[in-house]
This record gives sequence, structure tokens and C-alpha cells, in this order.
Amino acid sequence: MGARFIGVDRDQVFLMPPSVRDWVPEGHLVWTVLAAVEELDLSAFYAAYRDDGYGRPPYEPSMMVALVLYAYARGNRSARGIERACVEDVTYRVVTANLVPDHSTIADFSLSA
Repeated sequence: MGARFIGVDRDQVFLMPPSVRDWVPEGHLVWTVLAAVEELDLSAFYAAYRDDGYGRPPYEPSMMVALVLYAYARGNRSARGIERACVEDVTYRVVTANLVPDHSTIADFSLSA
């Protein structure tokens, strides 16, 4: 009789709960950062964007602020590292709601902040 293994189905529809809020436990640093960003006055960030509808829509400034703050709090100061974490690290995916900003966008935003 051969060895028995737990099956691997990479085509499974849900590997994680469908709500990103279920991915990280209460009390985690990510929730603290997100709550802190909700309290900030980000009107200067919003004012810097065009109102005329031209160009590609930007990422939500509050998400970008939270992403940069969370990454810096975790010691991740590389735009490429932050981009990679948005793909590989579930807490970053919670911050970005499963979006993956390009490293150039992250770097530009970090410099403008």
C-alpha cells in the first residue's frame, strides 16, 4: 500500500475566506494603521489630483497612505519590496483590498507624501 497524502487542488475556488476582513485577526497592526489613517485629514492628498477626469484613475489616496505607513512600520521601505508584499503578504492585501500598485506608483506616492 502506497503513502497517503493530503490532496492539493490549486484550482479550488476559495483558498481563503472571501472577505479580506477575515484574513487577519483582531488586534493586528494592520487594523491599527487602517484606523489611524481613517482619522487623518488627507484633504491635501485629494487636492493634488485632477478633477477633470483625464488620465488614468489614481489609487485611492487613503489606501496609499495606509500602504506606505504599514510598510514603513514593518521595516519595508523599498517600493519594489512593497509591491511584492502586496502580492505575497496577506496583511498587505488587506490594506490594498487585493490591489497591487506598481513599484513606480508607490515610489512616486512616497516621495510626494
